[in-house]
Amino acid sequence: MLALAAVGAIALLSACATDTATDSGSSPDETPTGATSAEVCAKYFDGGDQSLAQRVTDELEYDMTALTEDESNAMRSTNIQLEAVLRLAGPEDANALISSIKTPFQMADDLFKGTGDSIDTTGVTEAVADLESLCASAGYTAS
Repeated sequence: MLALAAVGAIALLSACATDTATDSGSSPDETPTGATSAEVCAKYFDGGDQSLAQRVTDELEYDMTALTEDESNAMRSTNIQLEAVLRLAGPEDANALISSIKTPFQMADDLFKGTGDSIDTTGVTEAVADLESLCASAGYTAS
């Protein structure tokens, strides 16, 4: 019985095997093109009062030396959302700005985990302004 199950599994695996080349002739190991600046901007700015941009603005007003549990949780959630924007693999300039914006949120996460000792928001306001400028240049308009 075990031998029959093993033969069935091998047959199933063989049936699932596919050629690694795609119709365009490229292999799946090639780096994807990633998101455009406008797509990165949409992920950051779209959503009105619930947008990532609004959350960043609101949460940067917290007292970084005395975060409440709710504030810490909010910043950790925003950190995860900013990480998701980075995973879009947008252009290098957009990713650099998102990384700069993300820094204090990562620091809040580190502080919560006990691996950090402070939260530095230096440069975030400038990074947000630079991202707004980059997005305008990319033709992005908030929806």
